[in-house]
Amino acid sequence: MKMLLFLLMPVLAFGQLKLDNKSRLDADKFIGVDAYNNTYSVVNNALIKTSERDRWNYADFTLGSIAAVDIINPLRILVYYADFNIAVFLDNTLNEIERVNFNEVEDYLNIEAVRVANNNSVWVFNKDAQQLELYNYRSGKRSIISQPVEGNLVATASDFNFCHLLTDSEVITYNVYGSILRIFDNPGFTQIWTSPQRGLIALDEQDVIYFTEAPEQQFEAAESGTKIAVKDLQLTSDFLYIYDGEFVYSFRLTKL
Repeated sequence: MKMLLFLLMPVLAFGQLKLDNKSRLDADKFIGVDAYNNTYSVVNNALIKTSERDRWNYADFTLGSIAAVDIINPLRILVYYADFNIAVFLDNTLNEIERVNFNEVEDYLNIEAVRVANNNSVWVFNKDAQQLELYNYRSGKRSIISQPVEGNLVATASDFNFCHLLTDSEVITYNVYGSILRIFDNPGFTQIWTSPQRGLIALDEQDVIYFTEAPEQQFEAAESGTKIAVKDLQLTSDFLYIYDGEFVYSFRLTKL
């Protein structure tokens, strides 16, 4: 289901959201744009990477559907296949580097979400234990980051050093040492995204997106009256990308 988005922002953090570019994209899912301005999408269960001059693709149909793609490190891209509980790492031309089979991990890891962390590790949410863990796929070491989380996991957002969990009752931010940096009641968010430079953004039940470091912040419209049918989003240090199923809109983020 597509959602209508009202572009909002905190008064103290940003001056405006300025539409920088609009480009057509024919894809089943928009993943995002990396630091080198390459665009990633999923088409017919294949990962596609395009630049101004080149196009690359990766697919392994024997592993089922692509559940998630993490491009935070464009030199080591993570593709997760939930049907087989397997993560595949790709290089910058989408050649396979290695696979991590969570079925073969000691004590077995039934994964609900997986994202890239630092030092040959990934953030994983252990579905059976309802816990966030760091798993080092080189050493096989597992580090428990959280106590069992109450409620159902709705979404995750992360970078190398921090992981945000959105449940149906709370929003919790952890660091790699297992410390809770922030926790607050979920006011009705349905999805979250993050950028190391921009912090956390969230979408609520009214399909309003917030740039937020605290849910009580006040917001004002950046593009008054503008509504965009939203299929996918991505936040980077400089842009907010919005895909409506036909076009990718890039909004430049500017500070006051």
